[in-house]
Amino acid sequence: MAPIEGKYDKKGSCYYFTEIPIGYNTIMVYHKKYNEKGFQNNEGLPAELKFRLQDKQKVSYSFLKVPDSLYDEKKKKLVKNILFKDHYIEDPFKISISPKDPQDYADFKEFINKKIEELNLEIVLVNPYWEKNKIEKYPFDVVQKEGYPNITASNSKEIEAKYLLPLVSGLNNIDNTLFETHYSNKMKDVCFIFRKKDGTKFKRFNDPIIRKLKAEKVNVFSIILNKKNDNILSVSSSKNDFRIRDKLNREFNRKHAVDSSKIFFYDNNFRNHKKPFYLFKRKNVQNIIYEPSDAKQVPSFLMIKNDNNEIPKYLPHITNEGEAQQKIPLQDKSIGLGILDQYEYYSTVN
Repeated sequence: MAPIEGKYDKKGSCYYFTEIPIGYNTIMVYHKKYNEKGFQNNEGLPAELKFRLQDKQKVSYSFLKVPDSLYDEKKKKLVKNILFKDHYIEDPFKISISPKDPQDYADFKEFINKKIEELNLEIVLVNPYWEKNKIEKYPFDVVQKEGYPNITASNSKEIEAKYLLPLVSGLNNIDNTLFETHYSNKMKDVCFIFRKKDGTKFKRFNDPIIRKLKAEKVNVFSIILNKKNDNILSVSSSKNDFRIRDKLNREFNRKHAVDSSKIFFYDNNFRNHKKPFYLFKRKNVQNIIYEPSDAKQVPSFLMIKNDNNEIPKYLPHITNEGEAQQKIPLQDKSIGLGILDQYEYYSTVN
C-alpha cells in the first residue's frame, strides 16, 4: 500500500493525519535526529492522528529495569536523569535465526541456507566478530576462512578457540572463555546471524523476509546492541562520559569504513567489560535486566523475538511483587524491531 505522509501544523507544532483510509494499520515516525519509531494495530488506525516531536532525548525505550541504587523511593524519581538510549541501540541491519527444535550446527546451517535459496530470500550469513577480526587485527589467531565455517561437531561439543563465533548469550566463544562467564560455550550455543545481501535495513513492520521466515517454523530474532562501558548506569557517570564513548565508536567506524550490515556498528567489544547486562528468560517472557553484582555477565548484544504476548512492567516503582504480566495483542509475523515499540506502548497503558 502506498504510504500516506503527514502534513505539518505550524500553529500546533505537530504533524497530523486525517481521513485515514480503511486498511492502514502501521504508523512510522522518522527524523534524522531521532530514533525511528513505529506502532502497529492490525485492527486498523484511528481516523485522525497527531505527532509532536518534543524532546529527541526522550525518544527511547522505557522498559529497561533501573537498578534500585538509582531510584529514590521516597521522592519517586530517578537519582539522576538516565537516558536509556545511552545504554543500548537497535541493529536494524541484522536478524538472528534459530531452529525451533534442536539441530546440530552443520545440519541447521545446511537447512537454513537451503530454505533461503528455496524461498528466494536475499539474505546471507554474517559473523560480526569475524568480520571485525579481519579489519582490526584481533588478538586471537583463528583459522576459519568464512564467518560460519564447516564444522561437523555435536551440539554438546565445546567450541574450539581456533574458531570465532557469536553465541546466543550475546558474546563470542573466545571472550566467553577468557572472561569465565556463566554462559555455555558449546556448538548448540552458536548464534546464526543474517544480513541482507545489499546491506540495507530490515523493516520494523511489514517486512516480507521476516514474514516468510516465520512461516517456516524457525525462530526469528531482532538484535539489540549493548552500549555499556565501565561508567554505564553509574551514579558518577556524566553526559560527557557518554559523549566520549560514542565519539570513540564513531571514530572507529570512520577509520575502518565499517559496513554496518556486516559488523556491529556500535561495538563495545574493544573497550571494557565491567558493567553487565544479560538477557534473562522466565515463563516464556524475555526481560532485559541490569545486574551490577556479577561482572562476568557481559553480553555485547541481546536478541528479542515477537512470538510472546506478554511483557512485564520493569521499573521497580511501578512493579509490585506477584503482579501479573502486561498483556499485548498477538503480533504480526512481519514485525522486526517494531516489537520494541509495541512493548514500550503496552508497558505504559492500563
